[in-house]
Amino acid sequence: MAKYELPIYGENDEVVKMHEANICPWAVFIQAADMQERLGEKSAREQMEAVGEILKAVFPALTDKELLRADGADVMNTFIQIVSGGQKIKGGNSKNA
Repeated sequence: MAKYELPIYGENDEVVKMHEANICPWAVFIQAADMQERLGEKSAREQMEAVGEILKAVFPALTDKELLRADGADVMNTFIQIVSGGQKIKGGNSKNA
């Protein structure tokens, strides 16, 4: 099982493809941190699009069309998993921020 996974669903809610990655590139953590800092400046749509861009950086073969077929809960859970990894790198200093 890969560390990061994002299932893509077909018309009958069956998984038709699974995107998997064992690593999260350092650039993705930087991108996620930048997004988190500017969260209040963005509309809800812009925030969702930014989440999609981060997932496409983790899963390079992920297309826009596939992303639209992913379950919203799966998208957010994968994103949260990535952000949590960034928080661990940060050293848990979120209490002091």
